[in-house]
Amino acid sequence: MENAPTSSPTPPPPMVVEVMPLTGPTPAHTGFEHDKWHERVQAAAAVAKARRNPRRFVLRWVVPTVLAVLLGMGLQSLRTADLEERLSAAHQRVGGVDAALQRLREDAPSRSDVEAMRDLLARSIDGAQARVSAMEAGSLAPVVAQVGASVGLVQGRYVLVHPTKGLPLRLKLSGGKVQRNSEGGPRLTLSGSGPVFMSTFMGTFFVIDSNGTLLTNRHVALPWEDGGAAQAMKEFGVHPVMIEMRGFLPGQAESFDVMVKGVGKQDLALLHGSGPALQAKPLVLAKSNPLPGDAALVFGYPTGLNALLARADDDFVAKLKGMPDMDDRRVADILAQVGLVQPLVSRGIVAQVTDAAVVYDAQTAGGGSGGPVVNLRGEVVAVNRAILQNFNGSNMGVPVETAAEMLRQAARIEAEQK
Repeated sequence: MENAPTSSPTPPPPMVVEVMPLTGPTPAHTGFEHDKWHERVQAAAAVAKARRNPRRFVLRWVVPTVLAVLLGMGLQSLRTADLEERLSAAHQRVGGVDAALQRLREDAPSRSDVEAMRDLLARSIDGAQARVSAMEAGSLAPVVAQVGASVGLVQGRYVLVHPTKGLPLRLKLSGGKVQRNSEGGPRLTLSGSGPVFMSTFMGTFFVIDSNGTLLTNRHVALPWEDGGAAQAMKEFGVHPVMIEMRGFLPGQAESFDVMVKGVGKQDLALLHGSGPALQAKPLVLAKSNPLPGDAALVFGYPTGLNALLARADDDFVAKLKGMPDMDDRRVADILAQVGLVQPLVSRGIVAQVTDAAVVYDAQTAGGGSGGPVVNLRGEVVAVNRAILQNFNGSNMGVPVETAAEMLRQAARIEAEQK
């Protein structure tokens, strides 16, 4: 029996299985609910269906993404609009300030005044609050006592003499009486037999080192540079000759000789004192200029001897009036002997600071020139120099940084001369 030929069995056709996505409710139990393979099958089905229906893919995935982006852009646009609105408001404020500065620039007499106002505006503070803060700083008695002991009164006399003729200016007499000019001042002459024109002056100084160096204003040390004396020097060609210059310090019964040591281009001068000036405790100069709003204590002898006499009792003043041959020099000696040579102190707030000046509202008057302006620590921040006539209650001083620079220059010159 012949064996029938053998042949390989025909393989069954591949079975195609179409996985349909779940469109209805998920069955309560399928046996695949917690199977990762089942999750992958569902994900694949979702992608397959999405590919078959691009519109649904766009609605499900693209549209929400675009909406999210647009929403973000909308929020950013609102933020930008708000920022632009704030910037616009700020720009208007800056524009208003700039306009105000422009008006100041047009009205001010000099560029320095404009810069001073700009500096004041940039660093402005609430003056009332600053004053309250200063008042809360505590008792000033220790500072007043320490500083006041080194603040002195300077008194001097000078005459005007022709350099070649050697003749002093004299008062012009008529009928034994002094003639007056249209401004009420005495008429002067290089001839005649009238009394020699002798001018007296007073001011304030303070001790700055143990060598008797005193700091004051230039117009105190050289009082003939302004006013009627300057006019007379120009008219008659005369020069000043210092007859006497002396100083008084609190607690000292005797005066001491003072001489001019040097003057600066600014309204500053260095004096040299002997005797008590060598024992007085020097005042400390601050390392920098003050700031607007800082407290300012001004020491000095405003109105000269008048303020000192005002503090004396009535019996003392009556006694002085009854003494013969009384003049300013003799009165100063008596006041020193009875301990009435004491500086007055006034308190205020620094209002403005520039490289050229410190402005403050502490009260002072003529005779207070050259006195120290100190902070609450007793450090000198300026040298009092002038009253601002157009600003009620305002006074001006030379900044301490300017004074320190002059002292350094004087020290260099003195070292070169040795």
